Amino acid sequence: MYKITTLVIIVTIAAVTFAITAIGTMVASNEVVYASDSNSSILAHAGGGNATDMLSIFAPQDIQVNVGQNVTWDNPSTVAEPHTVTFVLDNKTTADIVSPFSVPNSTQFMPIPPTANSEPLKVPGKDNVVIAANARSYLPAVIDEQGKVTHLAPNATYSITGNEKYINSGWLLPKGQEQAYPGSSTTFTVTFQKAGTYKYFCGLHPWMMGSVTVK
Repeated sequence: MYKITTLVIIVTIAAVTFAITAIGTMVASNEVVYASDSNSSILAHAGGGNATDMLSIFAPQDIQVNVGQNVTWDNPSTVAEPHTVTFVLDNKTTADIVSPFSVPNSTQFMPIPPTANSEPLKVPGKDNVVIAANARSYLPAVIDEQGKVTHLAPNATYSITGNEKYINSGWLLPKGQEQAYPGSSTTFTVTFQKAGTYKYFCGLHPWMMGSVTVK
């Protein structure tokens, strides 16, 4: 009985400690973080936690920098839970995670490897319409003021002018776990070249929101 009671106490203390840490992280995420000087950059986190306690937050949530400074986002989760840093500056450019695409009726899809238990998702009754991952959500991408789409390399560094319609980090994974999603990234860095307030969110968890105020 004594051993069981001791174990319960230890487990309870561990749980309380973790909860306090998580709450502290969430409280910190609501504070405005300032870059300390003109040459400094800020590291921000997209998500966090582990398999049993995932944190769907940006930490810090609100950031203030001067023109010419940059912010780098990473994903500190201990499991391969992806997040994105997505700026939608024109509401018409919102990108879904998956989307329907038309293909020729003769198209044959082969799983890789061939023995994989997988097949393409087709719209019922429409063999020429498949549901596929949207590259503009999955990969780092920018849509400029003219509507031109540019795909960036993984772990992209981008200089934002403030005239873009859409800027996306692509899927961010914890370092060492990006192999779970080929083509994904572990960091995303943005240099802000124009004053203003830039709001962003996670395309996979839309309730995750943050902002960067540029002075």
